Amino acid sequence: MSENNNNSNINDYHGPLRERAVIDERDFDKLEDDIGYKFNDRLILEEALTHSSFAHEQGLFYDNERLEFLGDAVLNFVTARALFRMYPDYGEGELTNMRSELVRSEALFKRAEILRVPYLLLHGRSMKSENLPHSICADAVEAIIGAVCVDGGVTSAERVIKKLFLSDIEEQEAGLDPKSRLQIWLQARGFPLPVYELVRVTGPSHKPSFEVRLRMNGFEHLATEGTRKGAEAAVAGLILKDLKEQELKDMIKAAKAKQEKEREQAAREQSEQP
Repeated sequence: MSENNNNSNINDYHGPLRERAVIDERDFDKLEDDIGYKFNDRLILEEALTHSSFAHEQGLFYDNERLEFLGDAVLNFVTARALFRMYPDYGEGELTNMRSELVRSEALFKRAEILRVPYLLLHGRSMKSENLPHSICADAVEAIIGAVCVDGGVTSAERVIKKLFLSDIEEQEAGLDPKSRLQIWLQARGFPLPVYELVRVTGPSHKPSFEVRLRMNGFEHLATEGTRKGAEAAVAGLILKDLKEQELKDMIKAAKAKQEKEREQAAREQSEQP
C-alpha cells in the first residue's frame, strides 16, 4: 500500500453527492486532539460520523459506510505490519490472534467511548447516544480512520492507529514494566507518585513470598510474588487498570453532563423566542 502525495487525497476524493447536514454543538476539536490529527476538510469527518439511519431520515446522499470499509482495511493492514515488525519470532497463527484481539469489535468500542463517538455520531431518532449498539460505535471508529486516510493519506492514518491501538504494545516493547507505566500515567496527570507498602514476608528464607499493598485515588490492591519487586509490579498493573477504567467512566460522565447542559440551554433559548 503506497501513496504518491498525501495532500492530493482531498482533491482526488469523489464520494457521493453530499449535502451538509445541520450539525451543531459537536466538539470536533477535542476529537482531533484525541486522535492526534487535524482534518483539512471536516466534511470528510462529518461523513465518518453520519450513520445510515440518520442519512435515511434526512434524505442525505451519504453515510459513513464507505469510509468504514476503507478504515477497516487500513486498520488491519497497519496493525498486521506493526505486529509483523514487533514480533519477528512469531508465526502466522500467533500474529493473527494478536491482530484479532487488537481490532475486535469490543476493542474498537472501547476506543469509541474514549473518543466520545456515541455523542458525536449522527443517528436515527429511534436510537439514544448513551445506548448505541457497540457495533455501530465500533464501525464509526473505523470510519474515522478511513476519513483520516482520505484526508491525509495512509501515513496519517497509520499515526492515528498507532496512537489509538498500538501505544500499549510499543510501551511494552520499549521495556517499560507496570511500575514505570503507572508512574508515567500519574505524572502526565499531575498525580502524586505511588508509595508501595510491604505488608508481610512469609515462607522459608530460601523461598519467601512478598505481599505488597498499593493505595491510589480510592483504589487498593494487594499482590503477592516471590520478590518484592515482582509484587510491586503486579500491584502497579492492577492499580493502573483501575485508574484507566475510572478515567474512561469520568470522561463519559462529563460528556453526558455537557450534553444535558446543552439540551437545557437549547430548550431555554427556544422558550424565550417570541
